[in-house]
Amino acid sequence: MTDSRILVLVSAGWFPPFLEEVAEQAKAGERPKVWLYDLPYDLTVLDQRFVTGPSKIRRMVYGKLPLPLAFAAEAFRVRKKYDAIFAWGAEAASLPLALALRFTGRRKRTPLVVLYSWISSGAKAKLLRHAWPGIRTLVLPPTAQAEFAVKQLGVPADRIVSPKWVVDTEFFDPALAKPDPDDPDAVMICSAGREMRDFATLIAALDGTGVRCHIAGSLVAGMDDRWRAELGDRGERVGLPDGVTFGPLTPVEMRDLYARSRFVVLPLHPSDTDNGISCMIEAFSMGRAVVCTRVDGQRDALEEGVNGAFVPAHDAAALRAEILELIADPQRSEAMGHQARQLAETEFGMARWVAALTEVLDAVVR
Repeated sequence: MTDSRILVLVSAGWFPPFLEEVAEQAKAGERPKVWLYDLPYDLTVLDQRFVTGPSKIRRMVYGKLPLPLAFAAEAFRVRKKYDAIFAWGAEAASLPLALALRFTGRRKRTPLVVLYSWISSGAKAKLLRHAWPGIRTLVLPPTAQAEFAVKQLGVPADRIVSPKWVVDTEFFDPALAKPDPDDPDAVMICSAGREMRDFATLIAALDGTGVRCHIAGSLVAGMDDRWRAELGDRGERVGLPDGVTFGPLTPVEMRDLYARSRFVVLPLHPSDTDNGISCMIEAFSMGRAVVCTRVDGQRDALEEGVNGAFVPAHDAAALRAEILELIADPQRSEAMGHQARQLAETEFGMARWVAALTEVLDAVVR
């Protein structure tokens, strides 16, 4: 319904740059596409600019609140002007909003749709147990998280949809990558990401092998992760094996790194959600197989022996063996990479994802 008005809540961590600025960077080829703007609606993104027009007094009040709570309050205030509210993550804002909608009996007037990835952790699960009646549809791509919502939180299965995650296959395209200017024929691998990464096990696995690897670990201001404690604040206080380097990259640099790598390694701490899924399907889109830690949450993309391989958690010896085996068998890794690219195009493409969310939003608007 292209004339429908949708209010969009996104995580306060986006800003700056603002989401439309990120979209402009994507148009310039600097990063993957922002799929939100492909949704066929009149979208209003609620961020700290408060384009929804609260009064000066409200703005002063909002300035005293944590930003997510200010977003929740403003969304509740303007809800009648919109056909639906869509939360892209933004749990800290959308869960209080869901509670308000539930206990004021307003949820039938303005339906709330939320896209979450990890609801089973800590306070989010406790809050969602009370808030879900204020949510019309939960979009939960990880199968394990959808199961948790039904079995542990009592969310009716018909309130949940689980489309597979999305990757921009036009940005993460092997044809766009540049070869290594220093050594285009060098054999290397790579890893990337932040949340629940077990880079310490990867480094132990690589120690003494001589295998080149760049770990594109990312940093988020104010957030402490296990790998930062294990590797040092930025990895600089750890003696890395020969050939192993560490540091964040831009999306374009990351694309080039995937292309230069024989395959991609995704070392994870055990969890019940699909941590690392973005890295995994980006690698797939670049035609690269993935060696991933076997964890309960990561079961919706990698097919053992088809587009990658699983290894046990915290097992450096098993990870080393798999890395060396694939390094020694380039035909196998290339064949799995070919299957990975096909999977990315058919099951994780942008058009399929946008169509799935459009179907959800159309249903709640109707």
